[in-house]
Amino acid sequence: MSARESGAVRSVSKAMELLSCLAGGPLSLGELSRRTGIPKATVHGLLSSMRPFAVVEQSAEDGRYRLGVRLFEYGCAVSRSWNVLEAAAEPMRRVAEETGETVSIAALDRGEVLVLDCADAHSNLRVVSEKGARLPLHCTSQGKLLLACLPEAQRRSLLRECVFTTYTPHGHTNAASLEEELEEIRRRGLAMENGEYRIGLRSVSAPVFDVDGRAAYAVCVVGMFRRMDAPELERAAELLLKAAARISFDMGYRGAEEGRTDHAAN
Repeated sequence: MSARESGAVRSVSKAMELLSCLAGGPLSLGELSRRTGIPKATVHGLLSSMRPFAVVEQSAEDGRYRLGVRLFEYGCAVSRSWNVLEAAAEPMRRVAEETGETVSIAALDRGEVLVLDCADAHSNLRVVSEKGARLPLHCTSQGKLLLACLPEAQRRSLLRECVFTTYTPHGHTNAASLEEELEEIRRRGLAMENGEYRIGLRSVSAPVFDVDGRAAYAVCVVGMFRRMDAPELERAAELLLKAAARISFDMGYRGAEEGRTDHAAN
């Protein structure tokens, strides 16, 4: 990489830092410089370069900068491409109603589980999940499922970087023990969590496949099930597999007869 290319990459990184700061609200040139540690002259140059593209705007009243309308347009474009949320809404709601437990759908993002959407049961006692929440990979059923479905090289790379934080006495503490369970998850097509992230909570996750056949998402039921072999948890797993197949079908996946059968049945 030439010095000029290297400088361009650094400029992009600095520009992203500025956008991240502005996500919290309007800021002055000086405030941006102090928060990022980037010299004022550089900040001004980057903002001046971004303004014609409408990714940042400057207030005529107080001179502060804020995120521009073009980012809103980009966000809408991203939202439109996330048809998985639309496809998942009704199947998730049905599972939540039938199980009385919380159902969520999540994806892998920067070495963590990112919760994309939730369906809460209308019961007095339920586990509440939040959209946008980030969860660890090694001790949640969603994380273990998504890891198990990755290509080997990508999975091993993530496991090398994984910090095996112990949240309860039941969680994995190293990659070797986790790999053994991941093999079982691939065989079974489901992932279970037995109080590994939160004492008293158990969950089950099933894969949602995209049009390219990638297990890009994990749909999960989490609740205070009495034990791993409780009939309620087994029933939740059955419903979840059907919901995941339905969502996968609506995402364009045609790799399994079950998806076609369930779609036709519903």
